[in-house]
Amino acid sequence: MMQEPRWPEWGGDMDRYYPWHIWTSAAGAHHAGYLLDTVIGPNIEQCGMQQIYEIIRCESCVAIHVAPLPSTEALAQYYATTFYDKDKPEYLERTERDRDWWEACVWGPILEQCRQSTHCGLATANELRLLDIGCGPAVSLDVAARMGMHTTGIEPNRAVAEAAWKRGHEVFCAALDTLSANDDRWHIITAYEVLEHQSCPEDFLLRCYDLLAPGGILAIVVPNDYSPIQMAAQAKLDLAPWWLAPPQHLFMFTPKTLQLCVRRCGFSILDMRGTYPLDDALLHGQNYIGNDLLGRQVHTVRMQWELDMVRLEKWAYVEAEYRSNLQHRIGREIVCIARKEAV
Repeated sequence: MMQEPRWPEWGGDMDRYYPWHIWTSAAGAHHAGYLLDTVIGPNIEQCGMQQIYEIIRCESCVAIHVAPLPSTEALAQYYATTFYDKDKPEYLERTERDRDWWEACVWGPILEQCRQSTHCGLATANELRLLDIGCGPAVSLDVAARMGMHTTGIEPNRAVAEAAWKRGHEVFCAALDTLSANDDRWHIITAYEVLEHQSCPEDFLLRCYDLLAPGGILAIVVPNDYSPIQMAAQAKLDLAPWWLAPPQHLFMFTPKTLQLCVRRCGFSILDMRGTYPLDDALLHGQNYIGNDLLGRQVHTVRMQWELDMVRLEKWAYVEAEYRSNLQHRIGREIVCIARKEAV
């Protein structure tokens, strides 16, 4: 059951509770709001230790996030050394196994929409410069390169970054803030399931804004959490909130909070849509939570249906359905396409 909101005491010197700076970037802010859940997870500040994370609907951030939030330094070390090796040991192999789906049903549509939406005064795709943040096994960069784009990626794990270099892409094992926002700007920036890993999404998006050329496109994909289907499945099956996974996922986005965050950072939103409502399987007798084999079966059904729709040239129908679903906050992920308008 949701606990009562933890409000500060009113009266007296209110500035000590709500100084003006907390209403801008969330970095260093005083976080306060409703307590939604608590969950135990690894403490990446003190390796080998566990800690209790509170999940709050934060007034300061206008978002749902964990508290405490790890430091930038601890997160950088975690993704450089632990994420793939210990927490996601099968991620790279599974991505390669599912490559056809990733190329045809995820990155192909996203990058084509980005290409068509850029207002950078470029005549052809081979003039476009793409930056994918958290590029992982570089499927995005492979698809972009076949479209003729110049490809650059950021990947915190050195071995994964080197593998992307061998595929012919310029990939930096570095932090986003080390890139220079000079005349050499990017026309498209993508971040697939990256924003929810940030300790301050606004700082991340503002940095993307600086790195984009005027008229450039930002494509963000995040999990759609606390959705009506998730909440219904949790109640029906008496499950703990399985979508909470700190310290990996620090922010839990809804369509509304993602839209507000992107707009606060100066972007014009061109499109928002959901993706396949994977969690609906839970309401139809397929409880895959904690059952990896069944989860793969459910995901395979999704991939096969979407691949069939691509082959039948019905992908426009799929996106229209997903766009409609998002009006009801349905869909496992949220896709947001936004533009930095030319001045």
